[in-house]
This record gives sequence, structure tokens and C-alpha cells, in this order.
Amino acid sequence: MVYFECSFLNRSSELTMSTNNSASATTIKGAAMDTNLAKLEPHVVWNYFAEICKIPRPSKKEEQILVYLIQVAKDLRLDYQVTAIGNIIIQKVATVGMEDCKKITLQCHMDMVTSKLATSTHNFDTDPILAHIDGEWVRANGTTLGADNGIGIAFGLAVLAANNIAHGPLELLITTDEEMGMSGAFALESHEITGDILLNLDSEEDHEVCIGCAGGVDTNIMIPLSQVSYNQENKQAFKISLGNLFSGHSGVDIHLGRANAIKEIANLLYLLDKKYSIEMSHISGGKLRNVIPSYCEVVILVNMSDIGMVKASVVEFEQSLKIEFKQTDPKLQLSISSVDLPATIFENVQCKRFILALKTCFNGLYRMNWDLNIPYTSSNIGVVKMLPDNLGNPENPNNGGGILINTLQRSPDANAKHKLAATVAAPFDLIDATIEYSSGYPGWQPNLSSEMLGVVTSCYKNLFGEEIRVSATHGGLECGLILGKLPHMDSVSIGSTIRDAHSPNERLKIDSVAKTWKLLQEILKDVPRKIIN
Repeated sequence: MVYFECSFLNRSSELTMSTNNSASATTIKGAAMDTNLAKLEPHVVWNYFAEICKIPRPSKKEEQILVYLIQVAKDLRLDYQVTAIGNIIIQKVATVGMEDCKKITLQCHMDMVTSKLATSTHNFDTDPILAHIDGEWVRANGTTLGADNGIGIAFGLAVLAANNIAHGPLELLITTDEEMGMSGAFALESHEITGDILLNLDSEEDHEVCIGCAGGVDTNIMIPLSQVSYNQENKQAFKISLGNLFSGHSGVDIHLGRANAIKEIANLLYLLDKKYSIEMSHISGGKLRNVIPSYCEVVILVNMSDIGMVKASVVEFEQSLKIEFKQTDPKLQLSISSVDLPATIFENVQCKRFILALKTCFNGLYRMNWDLNIPYTSSNIGVVKMLPDNLGNPENPNNGGGILINTLQRSPDANAKHKLAATVAAPFDLIDATIEYSSGYPGWQPNLSSEMLGVVTSCYKNLFGEEIRVSATHGGLECGLILGKLPHMDSVSIGSTIRDAHSPNERLKIDSVAKTWKLLQEILKDVPRKIIN
């Protein structure tokens, strides 16, 4: 057998490995097996998912999960390759009689979004995900579950481990860093995978087959704001915090009308500044550009004579938010509390311009695709945070730092995506901000003539007696990038039902895992044969 490992693996790991030909023997120090998950059916899939939950795997910090995946390949005595970027490709030969089938590349990603409640002390770099059964769902304890895409990995590993599934030649491609920029898919070389069919396992509805997705582009905004001294006489500082918002995936949930904590704080700041001419020293909110932010806080300074009216305005604003977002964010909380006066504040004119630009900046659903009833074009303001000193205005190092805003625009139409990115940037262009656009990632254009689409629809009808829904997603899948490198591949995407991915409310529907496992096995059995001229 051929094993190839690159220098990517020469990094520290907390894993303790056991190589007794049992992949489930792999454990992480201090983590106990969740026996509830282990009892769920199908056992092979849930056992792998429980193991994956033990292993920290934030985006760009996938060393530990990669070590685990290598050990699984070794335990199963399968050939594997680890690429320079940190992707892993594991090969499995065809079962007897299916050697002439087209080769399938099963594909998923190893990283997860790391979002948690403001009250959670979870450390995603070191702590296992505390998954538990809650009725018909599996969810985590105040954090993202990582079913996106941990359940996809579990399906792939279960296929590799099974000795009772008929299938043609196949390989499992597990990419790195999908959630933070798809760097694993970007770095994939066309010779590294050899499949004829790309079967992505990153969809989130068990009754759908996905044949297209949105592309994305990051618009990052750096705003220079000078830190200045001020007259502290007759001033009081307050921290205003907006939290307990529902959050969610900035693609598939963007049309649901959930509150964006950063935008609502901007609306409040604009209101308070217009009425009371406030000053500001700090703002921060959100964590990732592809997550609807659930929390934002700001520190403002208020004239002593205005304190009562400012507090009353905050209470009134909270009441209006609770009415506006009663259906989507019923637990939202807006609080105001006094804090010590800061040493410096943002220069007043610059600060007022920033507040106006942030309030004006477009956020949310821009256009729907009514044929598929999914979002077509959207934008999410995901992060606002303070820059270190001197980074906000490098030409004037005495004036301190500034503010960084991370946003993400999505659309299957490249022109619409870039047009909206320019719209998001426009108000900040007016205040001399520095705008940087990422190279982005392409959308995946639907192919209704796909041979594999016919296979999936037929398998689903035979198994469940009803038609599968053919759809596209406003989320980002790696299929577009991979097909750009390997345009000959036929591609579809399936997966189990996941709700509120990218948020602490993420949950995985238990019975959908068994349903998807049945469908996956049937698809593998019915893969088309190669046409030999």
C-alpha cells in the first residue's frame, strides 16, 4: 500500500492513537464517549460522528482531525494521500463485479464553524463538542454542533469501513478550511482526485438533492478612527450590549428576517447620536463573516444631564426590537450599564461618519430566486472589531487604530455578487475607509441533464415512494471550485437535515441520518457503468 504524508503533519497534536485495526479506538485525552449517540442507528455512522465531536477542528486548526483521519485510513488498511494544503484523499477499490463502474469521489470538509453563546466558556481549540440527544434532534451544549460537516465525514468514513455495501471504485476527499475561505478546495490539484462523479455530502435537507449553490466574495472594510483625549468632566460611560439573538447561517438563513446584532446596534447609535450627541470609545460584535451575528456591544459617553433620557431611549429601543423580531428572535436582550470612563475616545467627527456609514450599509436579503424559493443575492455584516493601534491609520501612528468590518456577499451570478459588494462598500468609500475584496469563490451552476441527478431521483423514489426535491442552495459548497478544475465530473450533493448551522442553535435530525445512509448506499449500488468504446 502507498501512504504519502507531507510536512503539514509535523505539527503538535493532543491525540493519543491506538492502532488495533479499530478506527473507533482513536480517542482524545480526557474526552468520554457519548453513549447516547453510540446507541443511535445506524451505529457505524453515529459512532464516527461521536468520535469526530471529540476532536477540536476549528477552521485553519485542523491538525488533530487530520491525524484522526489518517489513523482511520491506516486502521482500515486503505491507501491515502495528504496534500500540501492539508486535504486528505482515501481510496477504496470496487466490490466484486462493480470494477467497471464510474468512480465516485465522495466529498466533505473537516473544519467547523466555532460559534457559541456569550455565556459559554467552551474553548474550541481544546474542548470536545458536548453533543446530546434532545428529542428528535442531536445538538450541542451552547455551541455549534459541527454536524456541518461532521456528519458528512461520518458518512464517508462509514462507507470506507463497510464490507457489506456494493460499490464501484471510490475515493473520499475531505478538504480543509471550507468555512473560512475554501482554501482546501482552492488548492486542490486536478491530478489529486481521479473520480468521474463528485458526490458532495454537505447538504442539509434529507428530502432534497442539491445541484447548485451561490458563489461568494468577502468585502473587508478598515476604517481609520483616531483615538483622542477628552474632557471627562460631566461625562458618564455606559456599555450597551445586544445579545441572545437567534443567529444562523448567513446563506441559507439570510431570508428568514433574523436580527443582525451589528446592524441593530448601528441603528441605536444613530438614534442616540442624533438626540444626545454621544461619544464612543469601543465597538465589537460577531465572530465570522458567514454567521449572522448574535451579539454586539458598544461603549458610549453621555453628558450627565442626558443620562436618564439615554437610558429611557435604550429601553424604548429594546421594546421596539422585541416587537419587530418577536417571531425570529424572541429571547433578544438589550442592556445598558455604567462602566469606568475610558482614557480616550474616537475623534468626534470621524465617529459620527462611521455610525452613519454602518447604519447605511446594506445587510440582508437583496433578491430572491422565486423559481426555487431560495435567496439569490444577499449580504451579511458578520464582524465588527477594534483594530490594534496604528493599523487603522498607518500614516499617522500617533492617532491610534481603527475599526475592521468583515462582510460576505453571496449570489450564483458573479455580476450580481460583485455589484452588491460595491453597494456594501459605497458608504465607507465616502469616509476614506480602505476596502479589500477577496478573490471569492464561484457558484455552482445547476445541470438538469446530470446523469447522477437521474440516479439519485430514481434511488430516492424506489426507497421512499415519493419524489426527491431538486434544489440549489444559497450556501457555499465546494462543488463549484472543484468542477472548475475538473469540468468533466458529474456532481450532485446530498445530506441529512441540519437546522441553524453556524449558530449555537445548530441541530441534526436523528431519523434523517438513517434516511440519508440508506440513500447513499443505494446510490453507490446504482452508479453508472463506464462506456467502453
